[in-house]
Amino acid sequence: MSNNPWGLSNYFGPIPDSPFFETLLKDLDRPMDAISRIRPGIEQFFVGRNSQGVLRAHRCADLPEMGYQQEHTQQLGEDFVDLEFNIFIGVGTVVEAGAMIKPNSVIESGCQIRQGAYIRGDFYAAEGSVIGHTTEVKNTVFFNHVEAGHFTYVGDSLIGANSNLGAGTKVSNLEFRSFEQKQKEIFPEMFLPFEGENLATGLSKFGAVLGEGTETGCNSVISPLVLLGRDSWVLPNLCLPKGVYLPESKIYSYQSAKALRL
Repeated sequence: MSNNPWGLSNYFGPIPDSPFFETLLKDLDRPMDAISRIRPGIEQFFVGRNSQGVLRAHRCADLPEMGYQQEHTQQLGEDFVDLEFNIFIGVGTVVEAGAMIKPNSVIESGCQIRQGAYIRGDFYAAEGSVIGHTTEVKNTVFFNHVEAGHFTYVGDSLIGANSNLGAGTKVSNLEFRSFEQKQKEIFPEMFLPFEGENLATGLSKFGAVLGEGTETGCNSVISPLVLLGRDSWVLPNLCLPKGVYLPESKIYSYQSAKALRL
């Protein structure tokens, strides 16, 4: 693992060999800077592809409902590609009735999209991932075999391979704003506490980078702007404050989180 707290090896093991992940992570200075690359990476994913396959779903081409509302559960026998919406669902993925899939979404093979899942777009799930019952995701990347099985929200985040988000986990992506800021739709820049300083991020929305092998307990809350190293645990019912945490951090209380934060 890297001694550099921004080093990708603190968060991820071998990166999947695909153009999407190359676009996402190549020459990256800080892990959170990948958030602005999700949409371009998804657009690049569809270059050279052709539309194919069928979803047993209602397709709506009008805003604000643009996307697919799955009507009947199916396991895909071939890749599904909709080039107008930039939606890809890989062979072997199960899409349960009641799931909603918005444009600019890629779900690779062998995934599960369960009843009530809400995929809001700018979302990439690598092989074997689970987007579970009433789970909502947007502008986020799941590496291989990420499980967000129940009642989860994940926004503007990178979730490392083989991570499990316990039921009710919320990866929040927006800090509190004043009444005036909400009235005027102002989203202030977020600052990251690190080694006694507040570092400018250039971001107004950001959830977390959760390293591979992360385990979050039921009803845990990950505050906006968390970078949590690989093989870390967050126990149930805890709120993890924003900041940078080394690999193998074990967060048993709010006090231990403050002590472990760099």
